[in-house]
Amino acid sequence: FTMTLGLDISTSCIGLALFDENDELKELSYVQFSDKQKNMFEKLEFFKKNILHLKDKGVKYIAIEEPLKKFVGKFSNANTISMLNFFNGMISSCCYELFSIEPAYYNVNSARSTAFDGFHKDIKEKDHKNEVWRRVASMEPHINWDYGPKSGKLKEYCFDMADAYTVGVADIITRRKQIES
Repeated sequence: FTMTLGLDISTSCIGLALFDENDELKELSYVQFSDKQKNMFEKLEFFKKNILHLKDKGVKYIAIEEPLKKFVGKFSNANTISMLNFFNGMISSCCYELFSIEPAYYNVNSARSTAFDGFHKDIKEKDHKNEVWRRVASMEPHINWDYGPKSGKLKEYCFDMADAYTVGVADIITRRKQIES
């Protein structure tokens, strides 16, 4: 087996996408953290417990979306960026420990443009999240997405799952191009 694991890491939720040796999606899920995990180390342990089932699945490649490196509007500050980088390192180390694989890291914009032809053309930045989900949903029509019962809106973790899918596909395409050249 040569499975590819794509991860979208945040301190509230981690999206996971697992692709088989034929580059077909086998699992699309998430690890949602709750108030029970009071600190990053407890979140790390919770994550580890939730991905142990992948240990013997033949994961050969791990692709992770890079955390923010610079301030982007009102959604980032130095503490947030620092915390995300720290947690990303913890999860990366955990993956290396479990699978003996050094993850590949992808910038969010390059992952999107690699996974989806012409992604950034004519799409406003505030619509990127929805557009990524829309493209993943059209590529994988069999996925049943979760919606809030009252709001009718897509659950937030669905976007993390879509981002994990995107980084996994970007890794598969990048490796394929390297082999061909």
